[in-house]
Amino acid sequence: MPGNAQLLLVQPRSGEFRAFNPACPHVGSLVNPPAGGVITCPLHGSAFDPVSGAVRKGPATSGLTEVALVVSGEDLVLA
Repeated sequence: MPGNAQLLLVQPRSGEFRAFNPACPHVGSLVNPPAGGVITCPLHGSAFDPVSGAVRKGPATSGLTEVALVVSGEDLVLA
């Protein structure tokens, strides 16, 4: 990832972590952190599953891009 890239890190269950590129696939605006069991885009209202990143509601037609992570001791490391 580029030096100033951002990630959306979620913990769906204790000890389970996932990371997504926070850019909405619709037009690239940054999505909000999960709230109420959903990740939303403030610009046009697309909604995404916080566990898989899959699109739940458009206008986005594809889900968030997952970024691979591995747990190394107490650290999360990009894979």
